[in-house]
Amino acid sequence: MLAHLSGFIIACLGWIPPLAIYFARRNTSPYVRHHASEAANFQITLLIPYIFAGVVFIGLGIFFPNLSWIGSLLIALIWIVSIVFGVLGANGANKGAWYRYPFSIRLLK
Repeated sequence: MLAHLSGFIIACLGWIPPLAIYFARRNTSPYVRHHASEAANFQITLLIPYIFAGVVFIGLGIFFPNLSWIGSLLIALIWIVSIVFGVLGANGANKGAWYRYPFSIRLLK
């Protein structure tokens, strides 16, 4: 459950706790391995829009300072998506379901 909620706690670096849980517990339980890999894959997938939003924020901040709020808004929206799907994943893990995120790049199996 902690692996799913890490995006809520750490935002852009939310991939670190599920990856640590994955490497620490991957051989002990297939259930923990599944949820840690799902959470890590989802948080790593969210790095792409986070990087894009960061570039937009910095680019607009340099060239159009009055529009830099757009980058901040994008970062906040991505964080909200991370929170919503993290809570859904944690809820599924708490109920004993094998939760899968609707969109993520499957790097860890």
